[in-house]
Amino acid sequence: MFISFLNKYFIMQKIGNLKIDKGALLAPMADYTNIAFRTLAKEYGSALQYTELISAKAITYNSKRTIEMLAVSEAEKPVFLQLFGNDPAIIGEAIKIIEKKFPKNFVGYDLNCGCSVPKALRGKYGCYLMDHSKVVGNIIAAMKNATKKPITIKLRIGLEKETYLAVAKEAEKNGVDAITLHARFGKQGYGGKANWKKIKKLKEAVKVPVIGNGDVVDVATFEQMKKETGCDFVMIARGSIGNAFLFKQVKQSCEKKKVSEKTSVEILKEGEKFLDLADSFSLGVNSVRGYFIGLANGFNGAKKLRNEFAIAKSITEIKKSFINFFK
Repeated sequence: MFISFLNKYFIMQKIGNLKIDKGALLAPMADYTNIAFRTLAKEYGSALQYTELISAKAITYNSKRTIEMLAVSEAEKPVFLQLFGNDPAIIGEAIKIIEKKFPKNFVGYDLNCGCSVPKALRGKYGCYLMDHSKVVGNIIAAMKNATKKPITIKLRIGLEKETYLAVAKEAEKNGVDAITLHARFGKQGYGGKANWKKIKKLKEAVKVPVIGNGDVVDVATFEQMKKETGCDFVMIARGSIGNAFLFKQVKQSCEKKKVSEKTSVEILKEGEKFLDLADSFSLGVNSVRGYFIGLANGFNGAKKLRNEFAIAKSITEIKKSFINFFK
């Protein structure tokens, strides 16, 4: 009985053959999870980082901008690369290219089936695939054939109708190593409330680890999701924008330590760390702006500060507004 419990515990702490530390996972977020954000999240205690969604086709075309997006720092590892597309052969080829050119950058690959912006639906990728479970299964099979590293998939409940269980079972049948469920329909975008009951239902339906995602914004909601759904891991998205400190708080909670309070001093430290990372990775103002707009939240003067960040034309302007406010 005791050995069985231990085996279950250790399985829950792995994705494929990859051991995952305690803590939350950083979600793949378009225009946000760049190299600086991922490195900062890891420093604060994120257990696993995901890149923003990247075009598999663009990788096969050797797109300069796309290749630049594949840069990874040693400090942020382990990192999963999230890919989007709808052609199994192209996605498989993209992984082979990455494995050859950047063999040590990524510990695994993720298929995006959650992006529901109009461009994704017109291009028949992202959440469009939630209505095409067999295609998803074929893509997962191609990904598994292209690498020995773990393969994960990020789902929505469906685009407009509930299809996540059919898609999840096709993915599992074809060898997926873990499934993330953002518990909203694609057409909801980020509106409404995430339906965590669907995460619980998915956990009961599949044997591979399940990663819960949606509306986790603090330690309390992290713990609540784990308790209510039984998910193996929790992925944090918007709750971490401008708030990498949350990963530290979650990790402290997982380790049964006293959870640190986020003070203005901590906000200042976090912002300065992000600015230093942005400078070291030569990022532009648009790669920094969103993080600082997210950071300016929940305190007196935040609205005015957000407006200053929104109209800033350079990182220097953002830094000036930030330092002046907190110092």
